[in-house]
Amino acid sequence: MANTFERLFAFIESPQERPWVAMGALAIFFLIGASWMNQAQVLPGVSVSETGLNGSITDIIWDDDGMEALALVETNGQTDLFARTLLDSGDWGWQALDCGCNVTSIGGGGDEWVIGGQSGWMGVLTSAGGEISPRSLNWAGEGPDIIALDGGISSGWIIAGDSSVQHVHTWNGLEVSEGATYPISEIALNDVVEVAGGALIIGYDRSSNPTLGMSSEVLIDAARNSSSAPHLTLLHRGAGSPFHTIVPMDDSSFIAIIAGGDAIYAVTMDRNIHRVVDSIGIKSIAIDSDEVIWFVNQNGLYTHNIGDENSAEIVLPNGVNDDLLGASFSGDNVVMFSSDASNRVTIDPSAQHSVLRSLSLLGDLILVMTFIGFAGFGGHALLRKHELI
Repeated sequence: MANTFERLFAFIESPQERPWVAMGALAIFFLIGASWMNQAQVLPGVSVSETGLNGSITDIIWDDDGMEALALVETNGQTDLFARTLLDSGDWGWQALDCGCNVTSIGGGGDEWVIGGQSGWMGVLTSAGGEISPRSLNWAGEGPDIIALDGGISSGWIIAGDSSVQHVHTWNGLEVSEGATYPISEIALNDVVEVAGGALIIGYDRSSNPTLGMSSEVLIDAARNSSSAPHLTLLHRGAGSPFHTIVPMDDSSFIAIIAGGDAIYAVTMDRNIHRVVDSIGIKSIAIDSDEVIWFVNQNGLYTHNIGDENSAEIVLPNGVNDDLLGASFSGDNVVMFSSDASNRVTIDPSAQHSVLRSLSLLGDLILVMTFIGFAGFGGHALLRKHELI
């Protein structure tokens, strides 16, 4: 072994070989650093599983444990209701639910889910594997089609109407309030989510060029008014692609995150809005327990910490498709689905922090040890040259 080291040191000390040795050492150093940085960027804690679904998930709600879920799946222009539940086989899977209605929307959270349909039909569900209980709401006249709804079993919010006129209602028990219409007739309403102090509503501007499709970012605050029509207040109206997602937030300085095709906004308790990140083509968004925003746009998957100026691009492991939709926070995980709903991608945010920190520390250790090794060889050669050893 001593003879081997003597030959190695003699090779390093050779004037003819010294430049090549230095260049090789530098190349090795760069290769190690580059390969480690590339590996550290790959997101850990990712798993992919088949769902057995066929179509596109347009809306999904998970229970607090992240095991049961209620979803709307669109297939060939038809919307069906599915539940993720414990099957008779003992495995978790998806099964179709028959509500005896033309389902249009779902809402709620935890273990209280509400379902809306045409002609004012409403149902409630307390377990994904349970039976849907119809709720006979006392509409003032013929029940309108429910466009969107949210809340619990005992009370909540409804947007109802048709393509030309929408009304915002509250319900309490079986009683439905008078409907409120937004005074600008060009504004169409398409989703409502209950938040602290009332509800938030998103919509779009119908006055734009029909050939361009829906446009304009519209955000409205809704406040209860006993049994009378709710109060509607415009919070934001801007250019760009419409908002498509409202994510309510608990125990935070913000009550909700609003996402659209061109921007993400945070809404405070006093209904001030703040632009969080500027990104084009946002398709799906979720927020984990650390208030980190996960979003998918036309360029891939990103994370963003509220308050930061830039988002961080996430590299998924090989074989994981980044064409993802239906993002949501399920239990302790962020869950997304492929565009055809056939695959579920589950991301453990805690693994990202722990594994990436371990990779970073190990990478730092390797680079430091490599540097020490090169310094040791160089120092030994210098001491031998001056006959100090």
